Amino acid sequence: MNIYSADELRKICPVKWHKDVPPNGISLGVADVDFQGPDGVNDYIKANLDESFSFYQDQSGLDLAINSITSFFDKREVNTDQKNLQVIPGTMLGIYSAMKYASRRDGEILCIGPIYPPIHNHATDNHNELKWVKIENNQLDPGLLTESVDKTTKMIAICNPTNPIGFVFSSDELKVIRDLCVDYDIICFSDELYEPLNFLQTHTPIISLSGMDERTIALYGFSKAYGLAGYRSGFMYLGDKVSDEIKIIVNAQLVAPSPIASLVCSYALLDKRAQEWVIEFRNLMQKNTLDAANRFSNEGYDCKVPSGCFFVYPDIKVDDEEFSTNLLKNQGVQVVPGSYFGPGGEEHIRVNCATSEERLSEGIDRILNELHK
Repeated sequence: MNIYSADELRKICPVKWHKDVPPNGISLGVADVDFQGPDGVNDYIKANLDESFSFYQDQSGLDLAINSITSFFDKREVNTDQKNLQVIPGTMLGIYSAMKYASRRDGEILCIGPIYPPIHNHATDNHNELKWVKIENNQLDPGLLTESVDKTTKMIAICNPTNPIGFVFSSDELKVIRDLCVDYDIICFSDELYEPLNFLQTHTPIISLSGMDERTIALYGFSKAYGLAGYRSGFMYLGDKVSDEIKIIVNAQLVAPSPIASLVCSYALLDKRAQEWVIEFRNLMQKNTLDAANRFSNEGYDCKVPSGCFFVYPDIKVDDEEFSTNLLKNQGVQVVPGSYFGPGGEEHIRVNCATSEERLSEGIDRILNELHK
């Protein structure tokens, strides 16, 4: 895959390679990728632009995007209707909309963590009360999960695969969540952004389970596995119980999604070049994360091999926030403190492996140097 130099990344990837990363530094923090994305996206956008797009378009997204999303779910044996689908400008709006929806209801949100920080941050910013169940040793305890749910639970929030640990929920684990959601009439929020980056097992969409198609908010996008973060495109599946209200919330933010978001969605889901890029990227990330996990484990730091995503999450045995600050200052390497991802993340760091093997190896060398001081 085509990897950009550090100098090039400073110009084109300012969120990840920002001014605090020193000239000789390595950014393994923000979840952007250091690779050139799939070919043809600009040509696809230009070929499908029409001056009629100067007017507001359909509130759900362009027909070609909705059709491509329908095909995406057809391949996963999930039946959809346009009323269940919503194109969005990246997944952050989807997270916000789900948590705004939850805030209008009494009860608690149960986060299965560690979990992507904007999920619990948007939840609390919208005045939702949180409860947590931790994934430990790459296992979800079904008994603990069941004990943690009661009539006050209004939503269960998951990432599948899980950012930052790369945990992929098995069909049996998802059935436990399904049973609880049905029994207690709970909404499930499922961030499935890293769905294409499953390495070791088949991904099961929770909406494919009986009873979940009506009570799930599922989130998908093209920032990570497709290398298209800057184009800001994604989509939501909205169960019948939530669809109307979520679309009102989205409409209040957007009126309607940009046609560009719809075109990128259609390109990513249908174009052969995009699909081939995802496969090549997934194979490289499987190797990178395996190598990185082994490096930390061999040095005595517990680090599970992820089943998906492009992160590793080693237990560094010291204060994660203080270490991350010192690591950037002393070694020029940026990572994300594990405590950002919720209870149990303390003394962990998230390392983004979406870079070249050489750059990743050097970054881990520097992390270990700081740990061995």
